[in-house]
This record gives sequence, C-alpha cells and structure tokens, in this order.
Amino acid sequence: MSGSTTLELQRASNRPLSGEAARTPASDDKAMLKAAADLTRDLNVARPAIYWADMIGSAAVGYAGLLLAIFANSALAAVAAGVVAVLALYRAGSFIHELTHIKPNAVPGFRLVWNLLIGIPLLVPSFMYEGVHNQHHAKRYYGTVNDPEYLPLALMKPWTLPVFMVAALLAPVGLLIRFGILAPLSLLSPVLRDQVVAKYSGLQINPQFRRPQPEGSSAVSGWRWKLPAASGQSRCWR
Repeated sequence: MSGSTTLELQRASNRPLSGEAARTPASDDKAMLKAAADLTRDLNVARPAIYWADMIGSAAVGYAGLLLAIFANSALAAVAAGVVAVLALYRAGSFIHELTHIKPNAVPGFRLVWNLLIGIPLLVPSFMYEGVHNQHHAKRYYGTVNDPEYLPLALMKPWTLPVFMVAALLAPVGLLIRFGILAPLSLLSPVLRDQVVAKYSGLQINPQFRRPQPEGSSAVSGWRWKLPAASGQSRCWR
C-alpha cells in the first residue's frame, strides 16, 4: 500500500460521520435495547401467587415477631424477636416499590390488602410512594430538583452526611407528626393542606422536591380513605 493511500485512509477515519453513517450507532443501540427488553419481558410479568405468598408470609412473620418481642420474658428473646420483626416487616413493606411499577389490575386486590396489612399500620400508605418514585425514573426529572430520590451527598459538605442519617432515624417520629397532627389540622386550613401534600406526603430524600396535588378520581379516592385510616393508626401508636 502506498504512502498516499495510507494518508487518505487516515484522513477518512478522522473525518466526522454524517448522514446515514452517523445514525448507525444510535440505531444499533435502539436495536440492542429492544432485543434486551424482548428477552426479559417475561421476567417483568407480575406473578400473583408469588406476590401474595411473599407479602402475607412476611407480614405474618413480622407481626408474630413483634408480639413475641412485646411479651417475651427475657431481654435476649425480645431483642431476637424484634430483629426478626424488623426484617420481615421491612420485606413486606418493600412491596410499596412494586405497587409503583405494576399495573393497577396486574395483581387484583393486592394494593388494597397491602395497605390494610402493612401500609396503614406502618404509616406508609401507598400514596406516599406512588406518583413520587415514578419521577425518579423519568428522564427529564432524574438528577434534578424534581427527582425525589436524588441527593448529591458526595458533593455536599462533610457534616451533611451524619445529619442525613439522623434525619432518616427520625422518620418514624416524622410520620407520627404528619398523620397524627398535621393531617387533622390540614382539614381546617387549605394553605396548610397544600403544604402537607407538597412537602410531607412522599417517601423522599430530596428536601427540595415538591409533590404535585393528586389528580384523577382514582388518586383522589385513594387519598380519601388511606389518609384518615393512617391518621387513626398514628393515634394508636402514640
């Protein structure tokens, strides 16, 4: 191969792609993503038997552990039962994430039963995550002020990390205040109600995130029965 031919090939390789050639990588990426989605489509199908067995089993173990911790005769037994209760109820509570992603009728009755068994008793009804977590997956919101689950801790001051951890530990107290005090008071003040919905009605770590008002008949009706039920439960815990 001559030197001039080699030089021409080098110039051609350095030349920016245009037209159809420039669009080829993007087309390849879309094809690969589509192929991956097709291969794993069956993995995304909600299986009712697994959902029900896992959630009810975890709830049963969690509440049984809680009762054992309350009535245990020794401190060691109470601690052991308490650990089991925390882990089991945490697993049962994690289904709130599934509720934000599966279609409403994918597992009939699951959302209602989960709220009755887990969401309301633990003061985390599903509306605290539905309509909130979904924005974390939206391309236009991810990593912005409208992303409820984005907090750039690595770029913040060192003292903010322990403050963040302490705030997370105080979450149960915050839920008691939100449902036991702020919810009843918000019935008397539309301004307070708007603030409670925007700032204190989402499981989020981004303090700047503001939740929009619920829209649609199904969303509003869901708030109407879950909110007073959780408020009544907060009084029981208190």
